[in-house]
Amino acid sequence: MDIYVQNPLHEQISPKVGDDADGSFLRICREAPKNSTLHGVQSIGDTMFNELQIKQLVVELSRLPEEKKTGVIRRVVEMAQEAAACRGYLYISGD
Repeated sequence: MDIYVQNPLHEQISPKVGDDADGSFLRICREAPKNSTLHGVQSIGDTMFNELQIKQLVVELSRLPEEKKTGVIRRVVEMAQEAAACRGYLYISGD
């Protein structure tokens, strides 16, 4: 899994970040309620969040208990905020 920020022209503007060895990001996506933004992340295939979806994604990630906020999850929040700031996209490429 690769996660990165795209600008409004869909050009990659950040380094790629992968899930950690424990798969903590994908695990919280699988455990998320079915009506949540996180639940929409695909383990196989690609997921792209636009500016409006990113705002909800950040809210959902921020509400996680502190013990679930691993380094990769904190980095995804930062990347999502970067994407929203440039009116771009958060792109997640599944395996």
